[in-house]
Formats: sequence, C-alpha cells, structure tokens
Amino acid sequence: MPAVRDGDRVVIIDRKLFRDDNTRVFVGVVEEYDDGVVRARGYGFHVSPYEVAGTERHGEERLRVVALSGNDHFYMLPRETDIAKLQLKRSPKSLVLTDNVALTVDLSEWLLRA
Repeated sequence: MPAVRDGDRVVIIDRKLFRDDNTRVFVGVVEEYDDGVVRARGYGFHVSPYEVAGTERHGEERLRVVALSGNDHFYMLPRETDIAKLQLKRSPKSLVLTDNVALTVDLSEWLLRA
C-alpha cells in the first residue's frame, strides 16, 4: 500500500539552500504517484524571513513533481480539503495554514528556519 495516493492533499515545504532563502510552501492535490515520485497540482506560497506579517499565494495554480526521497518535508491534509481556499497566515510568532472554516495546521516550527 503506497504512502501517497491519487487525490491526496499534501503540503510540501522545500528545503532551504541558503540562510536568507524564502521558505517555500506548496499545497496541492496528488494527480499521480509512481515509485516515490509525486505529481501534484496546486498553489505555492513564499515566506520571506524579512516580513513579519501576512503571506499571500505566489502566482497561479501550478504543477509540481517531487521525489518523496528528497529533503523536502511533507504533510498530509484531509482528502475533503479544498486547496483553493487555503491561506497561509503569518504573525511574528506563528505560521498557520487555514481554510478559515474547519482546517488549521500550525507550521510555526518553520518560522525558526525562515
């Protein structure tokens, strides 16, 4: 049984290469999973280490191909989550992914690395 299936909702946090890099967060729906590689369609967010509040979606819907064996961090969301309604909200002490209705995921641990 695979860890990820078609139709799953995922949050992918990219590994930073440099200290001052933006933290990149991708939220998407898995379109295909094959041998440890995920193809997902969704939205990206960039969290700047120099901004204290607010975070908006970065661009339009996009397609990403990501290897599960890479250094990116993955979170699974409930399958009924509407990713188009998700927002990443930031304050000086918190980073939260929410749909403002039923889902709230605390990503504050990534502020220390942002």
